[in-house]
Order: sequence, then C-alpha cells, then structure tokens
Amino acid sequence: MTMTHRQRIEAALSLSATDRLPYSMWMHFPNRDRHPRRLAELSLANQKRYDLDFIKFMPYGLFSTADFGIDLDVVPGFDCPPVLHTPLIKKVEDWDKIRFVSGTEGEYAIVLEAQRILFSMMDERVPFLQTLFSPMTTAAKLCSSDTLMKHIAQDPCRVRRALENITATTIQFAKASVALGADGFFLATQLSVSNIMDAPTHESLVKKYDLQILDAVKDSTWFNVLHVHGANAMLRESQDYPVQAMSWHDRDDGPSMDEVRGYSDKAFIGGMSWGENWIGKTDEAVIEEVREVAKRQGGKGIILGPGCVIDPSTPEERLALVHKTVLETAKG
Repeated sequence: MTMTHRQRIEAALSLSATDRLPYSMWMHFPNRDRHPRRLAELSLANQKRYDLDFIKFMPYGLFSTADFGIDLDVVPGFDCPPVLHTPLIKKVEDWDKIRFVSGTEGEYAIVLEAQRILFSMMDERVPFLQTLFSPMTTAAKLCSSDTLMKHIAQDPCRVRRALENITATTIQFAKASVALGADGFFLATQLSVSNIMDAPTHESLVKKYDLQILDAVKDSTWFNVLHVHGANAMLRESQDYPVQAMSWHDRDDGPSMDEVRGYSDKAFIGGMSWGENWIGKTDEAVIEEVREVAKRQGGKGIILGPGCVIDPSTPEERLALVHKTVLETAKG
C-alpha cells in the first residue's frame, strides 16, 4: 500500500517499516528568501517537483539575528547568501545591547508570513518543519564562536542575560509558527561540538536554553529534529532532547548512523553528503549513497536527507537523480 507523506514520516519516526525510503532535500534561495510569497512558492515547488516527504523551511541563515541590530552585505545573484557586514558584538559590554525583541514582528514576521502563504497554497498537507536556531548559535552569529566563548570566560552573567532574551524571542516565534500549523522544528545548533566546549559548558549554556524552547512546543508538535552542525558532534550528550529525530554530518564528518544507533532510539535524518562535498561526487556515488541508506538498519528509522544543506548551485539533474533513486527503493 502506498503511504502518504505524513504516514511515511510517522512510520520512520517510530522506527517502523515504510513503503519506500522517506526523504527530503532542502536548500537556501539567496536574495529570494526574504520575500514571503517567493520563499513559499519556491519551497512548495521543490516539494512537488521531487515528491519530498516533508518541507524543511529555509529562511535565510541570519534571520534570527536581524532584529537584534545587525547589518548585512548582500551579494548579487541567486547563489550566495547575505553575510554579516561587521560583528554586532565586539567587546563583552556589547552583550547589554541584546534585549528582548518580538518573535512575531520584524524579520520573524516575514518568516511567519511566508509560512502562512505556503500553507494556503498546499493542496496536500505535507509535514512542515520550521527552522529554529539554538540561542547560543544565534549569539555566535552576532560575532563569532571564538568571540562568544572568550566573552563567556570574561563575564558569563552578562552573556547569560543576552541568551535569556534570545531564548524568550525564539520561544515566541516558535509558538507563533505552531499556531500557523507547523508540525515541528528543525533546531540547529552550531556549538554542540567538543572542539568548542566541554560537556558541562554545553549543558549549562547550550542545552539549558534549547530545552526551554523545545519544552515550550513539545506538547503541540510531533516532528522535531535536532541538527548538530560540524565535526565532533556532541550527539551522545544530546539524547535527552525532546525530539523525534537527529540530524548531523554523518556522511562527511561522522559518527556513522550505525555507531549512533548503539546509544540512540531516535530516528535519523541524513545519509547524503552536503554542500560542495555533494556537488563534487559522481552520479554513481550519489546513487550508491541513496541505495545504501535504504538498506541500512533494516530500512527502519532513517529519513534520507543532506548532512546539512544542499548548495543552491546544485544542478537540478542531481536532485532529480535522487528522486528517481528513492522511487526505486519502493517495496513491490
């Protein structure tokens, strides 16, 4: 029996069998993603073109920082995302600038309006994940991870006050997204890596605030994903997050899904390389990645996706190849 997209994802999250390999692919749409209707149109077009099992919404990567006062440098064209013009936080006293801002106004309102438009355009209610950034990740985007960690050593109380304000803003945004129909969140953390901090620091400065956000929405969502960005991912330390799935750079940086399965009962999203690593692979290698994931762990509890994000310059032929190979995993 052919499953719906939601049935396929629900089965994967419960580590049950599916009729074919569940999957999704997502990328940024630089210089088009700040227009609500255009972001909605492009997101839905990708879902329909490649029959994706869920939409991972892709507002631009600095959206959670804009209302705290950053300026952007915008690169012409559709391939490169905007970048921070200059760090907002330079000296430790600058963290006092980070006050609570509304999670339903400004840049957050643009993302929420794009979500509203997308839902109004759907003819099938495909599972939808809104993007959230860990408060520590948003803080790092205001300066750099090195500056953030240096300031934590200098004046942890000052940085904590800023993190509390970022967390409150993020919770308000998350609740508004749920009210608009989000099924869950793709919570991305770029500092949950052991080369940046040790486990106790992660517990008190990353996990503490992440859990406040997830706890605020866990009873009204069913599909939440923790994405740990970077090598040396602290996956073992993150198993108590109230999420249904984990995402990390399994193909490029490890650890492997088989290794993590030794201590995790969550579903996994991944199996493909990401960014420029993926563009540089041959078609044969891409086909083999998809087929290998379909067979891994008995074909249960795994959703195929990029280890992080697909480069926007990736040829459409590559995405179509993944779609074709996924369809070939269908069980007779």
